[in-house]
Amino acid sequence: MQLTFKSILRKKSFLATTIILCLIVVAAVIIPSYLVKKEKSPENESENISDEYINDILSDGGYYIATDELKDFSLLKNIKQEFADEDSLKAALTNNEITFGVVFYSASDFAFIVNGEQNPIVSTFIEQQLLNFNRMNYFQTNNIDPELITGIYNVQVNATNVDISQKGIGNFVLAMIYTVLLYMLIIMYGTTVSSSVAREKDNRTMELLIANTKADYLIIGKTLAAGLAGILQVLAMITTLLLSLKFSGQDIAGLIGGFLELNTSTIITMVLFGLTGYISYLFIYAALGALVSKMEDVNYAVTPVMLIFIAAYLIAIYGMGNPHGLLLKAASYFPLTSVLAMPVRTILLNISLVEIMISAAIMLVSIAVFSFLAIRIYRLGSLNYGNRMKFGKTLKMIFRGEDS
Repeated sequence: MQLTFKSILRKKSFLATTIILCLIVVAAVIIPSYLVKKEKSPENESENISDEYINDILSDGGYYIATDELKDFSLLKNIKQEFADEDSLKAALTNNEITFGVVFYSASDFAFIVNGEQNPIVSTFIEQQLLNFNRMNYFQTNNIDPELITGIYNVQVNATNVDISQKGIGNFVLAMIYTVLLYMLIIMYGTTVSSSVAREKDNRTMELLIANTKADYLIIGKTLAAGLAGILQVLAMITTLLLSLKFSGQDIAGLIGGFLELNTSTIITMVLFGLTGYISYLFIYAALGALVSKMEDVNYAVTPVMLIFIAAYLIAIYGMGNPHGLLLKAASYFPLTSVLAMPVRTILLNISLVEIMISAAIMLVSIAVFSFLAIRIYRLGSLNYGNRMKFGKTLKMIFRGEDS
């Protein structure tokens, strides 16, 4: 194990991947923090949309009135130029004499015309002002006090929807990070383990290893070494995240306390299912790598388990949008998918401890079964240098005791 672990750490690909991932974490923390501070700076406070800003833009436009209903519309005095007809307005817009044009067909119907450059803010502002103009005319015509209407519409009712089974948005982000991170680890290090085993058979290194060490110890050492390397990579990313948050001036304790809803059962579930599921998949990848004798056959051997894990990932991602769904719930009890599904449910929902314990028991039993089968498949595969071994036939040999 120690030799394999050191060889993984010395690889340039491991160091490069770790550095790149840590830089991505730094960028993900520092850049948004910088942008938020920039938006709050005094120089940018004046950039908020105001009446003065709107009037500036209005002064670059033109209008044509095809009705007498708007002779008292006060907004018109802020627009740069009045035109005699719609055609002359469009001609001025084509020649870039104005930046937009407005044609008022009636008090309730107008066209906002541009020449390529969109300006939805001004269009919406004119629409709102015209609506207010019509309302005020209606109030005056019918002797209605505008203040009374305003008072009625200012009455507010505050409604808050609370789902006591579901946690906040911060936990959704945590579930996404957990899922993506574990997916990346299992795919990366599962492939590393299976390729390492296949390479040793391909170049006959395994013959020397088997002569000096039991096959059981070899697969356990390889699996744990790759697993530990992946865990170190995750710890490096977490450390980088915490240092980046501190450097950017964030209150880490306050940020976690205000952003996340975490309890002991959630943390234990994440760690337990993350570690056991991670190691289970690495054992499976190692065993599948032992079934082949050539490096080029590795992809064919690991494809079935990779597809299963991709399905688990897609179920977890889909389940984040519908955490109460039957699909995510069922997946949280199947050992090859519960590695992602159960932690996602625990992060997003307040589920009972009984459900977690049942799923955890299934996961622990499965890791014992997977590791038992993986060790025996590895033992058989280490002695086979012919064609690629079939998985079903290998299991039959194990059950008949032919791996002893």
